[in-house]
Amino acid sequence: MQTVASSLLGAPSAPASPSRRARLRAFSRLEWWPRSEEAAVPKWVHFLFWGALLLLDGLAIYNNLNAAAKYRMPQNQLVLRALLTNVLSASIFYFNWMVLVPGTVGRGRLWPYLGGVLLLLAAYVPLRFGASSLVGGGAQDAQTSAQKLTMIIPYTLMGLSTIFFSSGLRITGDYLSGLRNRRELERQQLLTELAMLKTQINPHFLFNTLNNIYSLTSRKSDKAPEAVLRLAEIMRYLLYESSTDTVPLSRELAHLHSFLDLQRLRLPASAPEAIRFEVEGAGPDCAHPIAPLLLLPLVENAFKHGDLAARPVAVHITLHLASDGLLRFSVLNHVAPADAERELPRQPGGVGLVNLRRRLELLYPSRYALDVQTTPGQHLVTMVLLP
Repeated sequence: MQTVASSLLGAPSAPASPSRRARLRAFSRLEWWPRSEEAAVPKWVHFLFWGALLLLDGLAIYNNLNAAAKYRMPQNQLVLRALLTNVLSASIFYFNWMVLVPGTVGRGRLWPYLGGVLLLLAAYVPLRFGASSLVGGGAQDAQTSAQKLTMIIPYTLMGLSTIFFSSGLRITGDYLSGLRNRRELERQQLLTELAMLKTQINPHFLFNTLNNIYSLTSRKSDKAPEAVLRLAEIMRYLLYESSTDTVPLSRELAHLHSFLDLQRLRLPASAPEAIRFEVEGAGPDCAHPIAPLLLLPLVENAFKHGDLAARPVAVHITLHLASDGLLRFSVLNHVAPADAERELPRQPGGVGLVNLRRRLELLYPSRYALDVQTTPGQHLVTMVLLP
């Protein structure tokens, strides 16, 4: 009975598919219209476009005032024609900017763009004829069909000029925006890489220093408390004062002095001059900017791989700051013979110098030199920073 009733009343039509309903809903809500920032027209584009239109209108009014009386158009008709043509030009200009270019050229599709240009011209030229007929009145009606057809080429050129002007501005704006975005991305990547290199420097230094403190405590040395105090001062600098792009050279040198004082605790009291640090051209208040933690890796490697038992000088460090801003920093240390290895096993290293080279490439491109010289029994590293 239910089947018969359904056949008599007519079965309901099948519901529309979800994708079809979604498309209809999107069309009804005008979701197809570009609303993102990429479709927005910058203010400088409005200024250029309307400035060009007003300039052309001004030239048309000037030529009309200087024309012969029989060729002169009434001012009200001239203004009305300028208004209509400006509306038509603005329509294809902004449609090309907001819809045609993003949907075709912006996605790497050239032929659909050319097809869209032809469709815009097919709509613009008849409307341009209609505007001229509406404004011209009887003068337009008196023209023959052949005379009207001669205006197809000028109207087509006007439409093409407007479309290509819009496309040129859009492509140029997108290129400049992309260039700015790439530069900002490169800058962010550079900052991220530098931050990662800094995070590698701190543990590298910390592990080596803790090994030294462990050596003092294992021998129950009275120098262990002072070593912990020096380490606290150094870590304060690493955590709170080295987060900026540059620091005054005086602060970097003060940090280096604290590090050397920590290393001197490892030496016997009879060898006070085994570590020598000479500074020239940089006083205690020197404000010359330098990247933080740039000197430490070279000094740290001298103590990690050097022979502190060498006399009279085990590590010789020199820094010279010239009047023109050129900075020369060198570290000379003695190398233990091959058969005199450390009591502790060699720790995995090499991170310090690798990080230093990378930081120099990022912070001082084409303005640095890093020279490493290894001779029998000695190791000399020289770093030069140009102003």
